[in-house]
Amino acid sequence: MYQHRRRTLLWWTLGAAIALTVPPLTAQESLPYNKLGRAAVEYRDKAIHVVAAYYYSQRNHDYRWLYIQSGVTTRDDNVIHRDAIVLRTPQGREIPLATQRRVGEDINRVENLLQNASVVSHDVRSYFTQQRWSEEMQLFRLPFGNVVSNSFIADRDRVALGPLFFESPTGAWEDGRYTLVVRHEKGAAELPITLE
Repeated sequence: MYQHRRRTLLWWTLGAAIALTVPPLTAQESLPYNKLGRAAVEYRDKAIHVVAAYYYSQRNHDYRWLYIQSGVTTRDDNVIHRDAIVLRTPQGREIPLATQRRVGEDINRVENLLQNASVVSHDVRSYFTQQRWSEEMQLFRLPFGNVVSNSFIADRDRVALGPLFFESPTGAWEDGRYTLVVRHEKGAAELPITLE
């Protein structure tokens, strides 16, 4: 009986010592996203790979439009629709991707935003292994751009690239942690977007 208690105590002590030497898994490590820079983030799991860069908008968001450069690939063929892309506010409200109509109605501000953002533009294509094979999402038509589409195809062989525009319901974006959500047939990619 005494030997049994002593052996149990020894195993318990050994288990506690091992537990104390193994670093705990942080929330960041348990999620399938990775910070690539101050304002670039990547989400990757077995079904989808998404990169979002928002260097200009991270610190310049005191007006209506938020601009995110993005790239998407998926393991299987997927049609990703415009309404599958939303920005979740810190309060949990989902803001849909802007419509082409709204971007067209405010094209002067959008063009000004793109011109200002070009100084810190980020090539999201460089984070994908399929760099040679890419196509535009075509969710928006800017002057002299292509025809607008309400969806794009994502697959393992090509990177779908394009700008994402979100319009603030209040005319400006508050500081805080937002979430870019890209829904697809097998789930959703969620990327943290921090506005400062």
